[in-house]
Amino acid sequence: MSTMQASSTGTATGSRRAAWLIVFLLFLAQMLNYFDKTVVGVAATSIMAELHLTPERYGFVASAFFSLYAATGLVVAFVAAPRFKPRWIMAVLLVIWSLAQLPVVLSASFTTLIAGRIVLGMGEGPGTPTSINACHEWFGPAERNMPTALSLFGSQVGSLLAAPILSYVIAGFGWRAAFLACGAAGGVILLLWLYFSADGPEAVWHEASASTSPVRQRDLWSDPSVIGNFVAGFAAYWVVGFTVAWLPLFVRGRLGLGLVESGWVLSGIYLIQALLLLLIAFGSQRMLQAGATSRVARGIVMASSLLVSGFAFIGAAMVRDARLAVGLVTMGTALPLVIFTLGAAMLSEVTPAAHRNRLVTIIFSIVTLSAVPSPLVTGMLVHDEQGWDQAFLVLAAVALAGGVVSWATLRPEHSIRRLATLEG
Repeated sequence: MSTMQASSTGTATGSRRAAWLIVFLLFLAQMLNYFDKTVVGVAATSIMAELHLTPERYGFVASAFFSLYAATGLVVAFVAAPRFKPRWIMAVLLVIWSLAQLPVVLSASFTTLIAGRIVLGMGEGPGTPTSINACHEWFGPAERNMPTALSLFGSQVGSLLAAPILSYVIAGFGWRAAFLACGAAGGVILLLWLYFSADGPEAVWHEASASTSPVRQRDLWSDPSVIGNFVAGFAAYWVVGFTVAWLPLFVRGRLGLGLVESGWVLSGIYLIQALLLLLIAFGSQRMLQAGATSRVARGIVMASSLLVSGFAFIGAAMVRDARLAVGLVTMGTALPLVIFTLGAAMLSEVTPAAHRNRLVTIIFSIVTLSAVPSPLVTGMLVHDEQGWDQAFLVLAAVALAGGVVSWATLRPEHSIRRLATLEG
């Protein structure tokens, strides 16, 4: 029986109802994840006014969130992922997410704001790869596109709801209340996760460890598909860093809107992003079901998404019409999100089981490092209208570079044969 058939059989023996319940819980966790990320961006105007922050200092605050994002992801990859079930790792992360919001609520200052964001970033860094690993325990390789997309879709729904909800909370109760609300929501999701989560039939944490596998780490990291996923993820997270820290300020400033009005516009932008993500993930899975290769259905789609994103940012830098510029930025920030869904499915597809959890966690942790310089670079440029154009050209260069490398390297069928031969 082929690996694909065995995986499908394993999935069929599990409870489909339980599988989709796990996807829903991960959806809620990812939604909270984005609320936590974006609360500073939504409250940026109030925070900067009260704490007297310059754009450069605010950029430093935004980057602080990502400063240890990758480090804790690597700790989880090398220490926790091979030893503990993804659902227990997820529970610990939810505790950190909830508690990290409290310092700024109790004592708001530039220092506590940075400290709180660093701790929150430490907890959220391993969040996405851990969610992916937990999701993939319940579905075989050919089925993972849509469950992964739907679980990560929580981030898009979070972005859709965060702007208007947090804007109303800030307008009615002050910006500290928004941080408190995020912490309380984390506590509720933690209780749901502890009660309902379970291990899936595709679980690999108990299988042979990476140290006993004949496939070596250098075999994995020299594989073109692994390299391509790493580069694509790095480019995509550069765009994410801009989206989280600066998109609310760009929309509000370019359109001349108030806090609540800009919150609704952002909600519409995030809705478009969410629909594009689901549409592309669904289309990719249908292509696979119709017989397309993973190279085409996943690799080419990922590369094309980055390339179109880059051209959209170039267009945003060139046009003077405010609404058209916002529309192009919406497209530019939406398409790279496809990388995290299709890239994760591709990595799980090509990687031997003994290495899967660790490799996915390592890659999706390291690539977050690009979100550290991204807000800083933008903060150094956006002092005037021309500065926004320069920031968009930087984003375009990163996205285009990622797209070109992805197009050349993402060949999962070749990687599967190569690694299967090495595994013997």
